[in-house]
Amino acid sequence: MIKPNWKNSILNVSATLSEFLGNKNDIPKISLLQKKLKKDYKNVVFVCMDGFGIYSIKQNLDRNSFLRKNIKKTITSVFPATTTNATTTLYTAKYPMEHGMFGWSLYIEELDRNVDVYIGRDSNTGEKIDTKVIDKKFGFNYYFDKSNSDYNVNAVMPFYVKHAKNNYPYEKKEEMFKLLNEICGKPGKQFVYVYAGNPEGEPDHTEHIYGVKSKETKEIIEYYNEAFEKFSISHKDTLIIITCDHGQTDITDYIELYNDKELLSTLEKPAYLEARAVAFKIKTNMEDKFKQEIKKYKELKLFKVDDMIKNNYFGPKTEQAKILGDYIAIVKNNHTQVLINELMPRFKGHHTALTKREMILPLIIIN
Repeated sequence: MIKPNWKNSILNVSATLSEFLGNKNDIPKISLLQKKLKKDYKNVVFVCMDGFGIYSIKQNLDRNSFLRKNIKKTITSVFPATTTNATTTLYTAKYPMEHGMFGWSLYIEELDRNVDVYIGRDSNTGEKIDTKVIDKKFGFNYYFDKSNSDYNVNAVMPFYVKHAKNNYPYEKKEEMFKLLNEICGKPGKQFVYVYAGNPEGEPDHTEHIYGVKSKETKEIIEYYNEAFEKFSISHKDTLIIITCDHGQTDITDYIELYNDKELLSTLEKPAYLEARAVAFKIKTNMEDKFKQEIKKYKELKLFKVDDMIKNNYFGPKTEQAKILGDYIAIVKNNHTQVLINELMPRFKGHHTALTKREMILPLIIIN
């Protein structure tokens, strides 16, 4: 299991870019990236490729492919290694313990229910939730909206993502590249934050449905490989920085946790968080029974949340600790998904745990 490295993670990439745009911060920077940014490019383009970890790259691109040969170093994701947590870290330049968007399903005390926070849905019933409560609880502030530099700041994101100040929404991956070309062709210096999608985050969406080693995933990764090479040739005075939020691994086994009545009887609230990192709030005087029941699942390693906080899994803060509950069970292997409620699909590819496949990511720099 690989912990986030808070000196060499996606957070440090964002902290470096935030400082580049004039926002001083005390988070360690990526020195290699700092050196590249000092060269005064006309355009600086930062891209988050969803689910594009080192494992996915090695499975689907050969050594001499454009993106693979431009990997300058590897970095870690955050924990849980999931889009909700990682993309929030990437666009806020904050530790998970600061922003609190730890996972897909979170227990929201103000609503007394588990909520799929990105889409505003009750995790257990599917009922729509007023997202104003979520917005108020977490806040969504892009670091690049606070730019204090001579770069014009732009965001290119799918239409369903909360808009930055100068956002260019799109619906298809081809449109994403069209917008990138237009922005980088404008007069003056341009900084562009890009979330790659079709419109769902890619290759993550395709990996979920077909698996990391599927021909469908290979096709979409090869598309982006060729498209970014073509884009870089068209824009010579442009620095392109590409990383991702997390990796993925292929899934073959499933634990139907929501059917375990004995385990559920020990819980104060239904299990929540993620499919390979499950959070639990335990009833008073039921901790021993809970730990006994969870032992049935040899695929899981149980952590006490207080111990994880002390050991810096979520960053050196404590602001949002209450959201995490009492215990987190993390899948140890590469092939098991935990079904924590009846609405959760059985994906062929997944993430959120601490394995190399999920945690080790590329830092691609093209100039």
